[in-house]
Amino acid sequence: MSIAQFLRFVDIRTKFTSMLPVLLGVLWSLYYFQSFNLLNTVVFFIASILLDFTTTSINVIVDYQTASSEAFKREHNIIGRENISEKLVVQYIFAMLGLYFLLGAFLVIRTDLALLPLGILSAVIAVTYTYGPIPISRMPLGELFSGPPLGFGIIFIAIYVNNPESLLLSLRFQETAFVLQGNWEAILAIFFFSLPQILLISNIVLANNICDLKQDIENHRFTLVYHIGKEKSIQLYNWLTYGSYAVLAIPILFGWLPWIMVMIYPTLIYVHQQVILFNQRQEKSETFVTSVKSFLIFTVVELILFMFAVLWRMI
Repeated sequence: MSIAQFLRFVDIRTKFTSMLPVLLGVLWSLYYFQSFNLLNTVVFFIASILLDFTTTSINVIVDYQTASSEAFKREHNIIGRENISEKLVVQYIFAMLGLYFLLGAFLVIRTDLALLPLGILSAVIAVTYTYGPIPISRMPLGELFSGPPLGFGIIFIAIYVNNPESLLLSLRFQETAFVLQGNWEAILAIFFFSLPQILLISNIVLANNICDLKQDIENHRFTLVYHIGKEKSIQLYNWLTYGSYAVLAIPILFGWLPWIMVMIYPTLIYVHQQVILFNQRQEKSETFVTSVKSFLIFTVVELILFMFAVLWRMI
């Protein structure tokens, strides 16, 4: 498999949902804790990308093996379309997952034992999202198990690895007992800071499932859209989009985010236009991208504003 083919296989265009939250976590750590660890950040960035690659790879091969028709395999799945060896795909999956655990172990050694269960849980969700007797993606849980791990989980760990000596979260064993200690205010602040990301990333999955409803039913994938109906799913899509802007006010008002973050709200004009387009037509090739654009405009502006806030504090 060539590099170009591998990048198409893992759908590199969609990896911003794991890359950008890492950057947000790093900037929040700089702003809130005035702490930054370059080595830990780079290692975690690579680990998070590898886990995302692994999830996509498992999803592709499972979809290929469980496809309801040969036409779907040949035309819609990259394994059949580009004649990629299934055995090679499996080898890549184990290699990426193995490297993820090695990098994770390195970070646990450099930070705290509390990171271990977080990393294992992330891997379990990534693998079982599309693999197993009842994959998460084939149930009405896809949005729930995509937004929180990518939105909150990645941001939290990105902050955590940049504060190895803080009491953000710490796990200690004393003979037969264990002590879990944490900073509840900081964890609460991180949750509300990451909440817009949780909603917007969940919305990307929801938009994808709305567009793929017919195809998903044919391939025995009964997502949330199937259970609540297309009309209510579109309403939920709208609520999640506008809700991301509403919940942003909480960390700003409590001082967990700088006041400059209010400059995100003008982007709502553009996002509202994207919502209208999606409401009018739900086509994968035409309007699915509106959910991606809404996520990107919100997150990129947030990153830019955060950079200004961090630089201003340093001056």
